[in-house]
Amino acid sequence: MQSHARERSLTALVVIEAIELFVLAPLSATAGAPFIVVASIVAANVAAVLAIVWHIRPAVIAVILASATEIAAVVLRFVRPSERTEVLDFAAALILLVALTIVLGIAVFGPGRVTIHRILGAIAIYLNVAATCALAYRMIDALSPGAFSSNLAGPISDHRIADLIYFSFSTLTTSAYGDIVPVEPFARALANVESVIGQLFPATLLARLITLELEHRRDER
Repeated sequence: MQSHARERSLTALVVIEAIELFVLAPLSATAGAPFIVVASIVAANVAAVLAIVWHIRPAVIAVILASATEIAAVVLRFVRPSERTEVLDFAAALILLVALTIVLGIAVFGPGRVTIHRILGAIAIYLNVAATCALAYRMIDALSPGAFSSNLAGPISDHRIADLIYFSFSTLTTSAYGDIVPVEPFARALANVESVIGQLFPATLLARLITLELEHRRDER
């Protein structure tokens, strides 16, 4: 029963992340997404991951600590708004997303039968990679203004995170339209790393899932 609940949570996580990246991000660049909606989606994201790894105590502790760090950073940013607290908020969000991705990977690529839910969980990890890199780009840009050059119709600075999510997915999928270009050395280095991950992840994912399924069938004999 608990196993089925965890697998359903993997499916729910993909839906939540799709809403977060493909609905809320563009909305924030146009009409603006209400804070309560964004907070609710992030909370649902964390809750789904906790439901998936609830049986792994270190993973639960890591997620809770990362979530507490992000909450503290958000509160500090609202209480004392400044460039420093803004960077701290991005760093805390980055830590949370990395923690979520790692513990999700433990659940998805652990031993057991390969199901559609676990495949969807792997897709969630892929989405997390893009979101993590987008936050890292945003932190680089906050620390080094002008780290990205753009030929978009409007200024990229107005909707920076939405534009960098778009850039991140373009880099991860190697579609790279050229309308946003990294010019800062660390931004360029991260873009290179992300493009390599985008190439290797699908092949590695397929190999790992096939191995897990073969091992499960062998154990059933």
